[in-house]
Amino acid sequence: MKKTVVYESETITRRAPLNYEEISQSEEPFIRLEETLPACYLCELSNALVSPYGIVFKNGRTIQESVYSMFTKNNNALTFYKKLLLGKVKRVSEDCVIAHNAYYDNYYHWTTEALPRLFSIREKAPSLTLLLHEKTPRFIDEYLRFFSFREIVRVKDDEIVWAKKLWLPMHTARGLAHRLAVVKQLGNWIRSKAGIEPQKATKKLFISREKAKYRRAINEAEVFQLFELLGYEKIYLEELTLSDQIQLFASANKIAGIHGAGFSNLLYSSQATLLTDIIHHEHQQDAFYNLADAMNINYLRIECKGTGKESYCGTDDIIVDIKQLDKYHSLLT
Repeated sequence: MKKTVVYESETITRRAPLNYEEISQSEEPFIRLEETLPACYLCELSNALVSPYGIVFKNGRTIQESVYSMFTKNNNALTFYKKLLLGKVKRVSEDCVIAHNAYYDNYYHWTTEALPRLFSIREKAPSLTLLLHEKTPRFIDEYLRFFSFREIVRVKDDEIVWAKKLWLPMHTARGLAHRLAVVKQLGNWIRSKAGIEPQKATKKLFISREKAKYRRAINEAEVFQLFELLGYEKIYLEELTLSDQIQLFASANKIAGIHGAGFSNLLYSSQATLLTDIIHHEHQQDAFYNLADAMNINYLRIECKGTGKESYCGTDDIIVDIKQLDKYHSLLT
């Protein structure tokens, strides 16, 4: 396997959240004010096997450069051998690229993890065949129109691909972390491809989860009353096309809402000044803190009690303390 450095190792220093001292943290803080990101490589392999979820297998072993950092256990070998024995192998003789992980169909993971990998090989795209799971949400197809891949090969769940030559761009950072240069360049590039011109950022957006199936604020109507008085507009992202979302976030000055994948659109908010992330107090997740910092956007974390409806805090509904929220009136204005 040949490896070429795409991004050198770097140490990043982040600004603290605006209410850093009030954030609940365990003995090992999830808010990392300083972090070293290892070097990122573009790998070239021949005669490699590829799963529909982006794992690469060669010479009887899993290629670790293809494994997502948040997957602590690696039990892929049995799956590869089973598909080989059953003859579920799709042969692709053209040069291929694989750039997604098992969370590919989630808007956050595609936008902030798969897209940076594709962006790193964008100039090679016209000569490459993209390998992709056969089931893709609409937003993935909308994003792929910005690239010019030679072909897209869809892989079924029960198949593996035998690739004569495979290009494997690694994840550009650990799961939920982001390289400053990558996100800014990617956001600008996508905006340009979408035909969205630089504009004055004046809008205040409140991203609603009222229509979501989980992780809702049961008192969202009351929460929005406060934001509405401050000039925020309620947005239902599920009703918008990708281009509409990019346009909207490009014009945003302040963004608030219940923690959700829609905040990934911060990539396009080059002039925004504040992200207000309303989240379950036990959900110690740093994705949008890291993304906001990379985009030079201040981060405010509003921690809320859960309802207990779901055992996992990441999907449980929350109850927002309006008095606590109103403490930050001057910041939200």
